[in-house]
Amino acid sequence: MTLRAQLSGILVLLFLLVFAGVSAISVEGARRYLAEQLASHAQDTATSLGLSLSRPMKQDDLPTMTSMVDAIFDRGYYREITVRSIRGETLIRRILPIKVEGVPAWFVRLVPIETPKEEAIVMSGWRQAAIVEVASHPGYAYQQLWRNSMGELAWLGMLAAATLILGSIAMHFVLRALKAVESQADAIGARDYVIQDKLPWTKDLRRVVEVMNRMSAKVREDFEAQQMLADMLRNEGYLDPVTGIGNRRHFDVQVSHMVASTEEFYNGALFLIALDGLGAYNQSAGFEAGNALLRNIAQGLKSLSEDMRGMVLARLAGSNFALLVSDIGLIEAERIADQMSERLDALCGENVSIHLGLALFAKGMSASILLAEADMALRAAQRNGTWVRFEGKASVARGAEFWKALFEKTASSGNILLHFQKVIDGGDLIHNEALIRMEHEGETLNAGLFMPMAESLGYAGKFDRLVIDQVLELLPKHPEEKFAINLSIMTLIEHDFIPWLEGRLKDAGKHAGRVSFEMSEFDVSRHQVDVAKMIERLKPYGCGFGVDRCGRGFASFGYLASLKVDYLKIDGSYVRNIDIDKGNQFLVQAIAGIAHGVDARVYAEAVEKEAERAMLAKLHIDGFQGFVIGKPSPLA
Repeated sequence: MTLRAQLSGILVLLFLLVFAGVSAISVEGARRYLAEQLASHAQDTATSLGLSLSRPMKQDDLPTMTSMVDAIFDRGYYREITVRSIRGETLIRRILPIKVEGVPAWFVRLVPIETPKEEAIVMSGWRQAAIVEVASHPGYAYQQLWRNSMGELAWLGMLAAATLILGSIAMHFVLRALKAVESQADAIGARDYVIQDKLPWTKDLRRVVEVMNRMSAKVREDFEAQQMLADMLRNEGYLDPVTGIGNRRHFDVQVSHMVASTEEFYNGALFLIALDGLGAYNQSAGFEAGNALLRNIAQGLKSLSEDMRGMVLARLAGSNFALLVSDIGLIEAERIADQMSERLDALCGENVSIHLGLALFAKGMSASILLAEADMALRAAQRNGTWVRFEGKASVARGAEFWKALFEKTASSGNILLHFQKVIDGGDLIHNEALIRMEHEGETLNAGLFMPMAESLGYAGKFDRLVIDQVLELLPKHPEEKFAINLSIMTLIEHDFIPWLEGRLKDAGKHAGRVSFEMSEFDVSRHQVDVAKMIERLKPYGCGFGVDRCGRGFASFGYLASLKVDYLKIDGSYVRNIDIDKGNQFLVQAIAGIAHGVDARVYAEAVEKEAERAMLAKLHIDGFQGFVIGKPSPLA
């Protein structure tokens, strides 16, 4: 029962008690007054009638006496009139049965009005000849008492209605503060740390609101402190202090992880950039001017590449920079090299030149080989020109026409394959992550190979819908298991995708709650409004939402305060060798603290060693995914 209902009930009960008390006192007072009036009325009549009967009594004229008694009795105000001789003989007796009209019988029984007999002496000369007994009839008294009670009840009823209305209005204003506190508590639970500016005038409620405001501010401060700690740990470990982009450690960790993960990095290009002549520039213009030049170059590289998903930008050392871009072929890589060379050359100072080496990544290539080839290309550029591509054995990129024909064929036939990789909590399955595959001439193509091209050619939405349909069909066949589906940002921003998805989830019924959707942190941080709308639309169906590849870029973790995500997946670059990397241990623990502070679970990707898994468990990670758990495979 709500507090409003309880207070209303107490108010009504108190009013009923007061009403009952006031009514009882009023009715009892009226009853006593009327009884006294009836007794007085009977006494007056008895006295008057006794005097009137004296003359006929002296003459022993009984008919006249009877007429006089009847004249009074017939008026209806008397219950009984009796004339007895002094010896006790009944001379005249008139009785009117008690019948009260217009008054309920229960009221007559509940409120008895006594009508005692009053007496008077009838004289005959100087002697007492008879006794007159008169009892008033209570009918008129009951009618008067009933009318008074009903009038009083009407007034009290109107007073009660007015009291309840005014009380309800007063409670509305008083309880509005409690409603605001309830909403504030719900908001804190939903990771929205609101502060109530308007304090209630009630002293007790004001203290409650002030305490809630302090708690909300404290929780927000704690969350922001955790967020700042995680950002600081990441920045100190992976950010170059001069240019504000990644450092050598960041580059090495990311490249090692990406080249080892065919699900994410199937092909791409590495650009090594060198500023030649920076030493002489520092001597002539000063080190502060040299640092400003480095920042300008870094900003130029950042603006050129910030919209490229799957890119890694870093300052390696001194005047050397590196940019790794995934999922691009030869033509696109050479276009970027031309654009980069032209833009950076315009930023260079006097006697400072830009040289660039380009190497293409081929499947199976190690990070060290990729770096060596790019370095050889850079040295050639420093000798012979602005930029040079390494002429080695690189995978031949398939053209857009090839992919378009393959995508069209696959989309029209719906012939996609799904492999699943488990995410477990201890020994229990959390969910199976669905990974899309395509078949071409006996070769199974991973998503890392074709999804970037599918996005650029506008097929990502079609493939994501095929994956969703297949997973929803699997739900009734696997009633104990849950599934996670990766979504492309290109799919989410399609205007008809969310209505289409809601229709599919409605058709799935009770099974829909066993599906979660994931998007990369890169896309989530840049499209927070669209993602928030999707999360809100998924709520009625019980679907979860997770952020994939968390921590890969340098996006602030502050987005977790506004987006109500269910889980995070820490990027594999922080997971690899975490059993021996103290810096990553602190960072992962800080990220877990932030996530748990907003009721989100934390899973680790790319767990490939038992030592890594054991360390992650110590860092309060809730789930694990990787080859140590199991490789992607078709669902049994």
